[in-house]
Amino acid sequence: MKHSPITMEEVNDPNSVWYCTFGCGQKHAGHYVKIKGTFEDAREEMFARYGKEWCLQYSEKQWNEWVQHCKETGREHWIEKELK
Repeated sequence: MKHSPITMEEVNDPNSVWYCTFGCGQKHAGHYVKIKGTFEDAREEMFARYGKEWCLQYSEKQWNEWVQHCKETGREHWIEKELK
């Protein structure tokens, strides 16, 4: 599946929402963290909280595309759960 590109407006908007996931074999695999802020704010928060133990960062639009794709293809079980 191909995601929409992240725009510079999203990158620099302090009100953007980002979804950060964890890789297979990592402590929080199968989960995501939702962070509001600029692209860099979200990355800094993930590194502060989890060090290098996280994987990908999606814009809200990209995340919604991923969720929709999973639902349309019968792969709801692929959708990560929010880490609280």
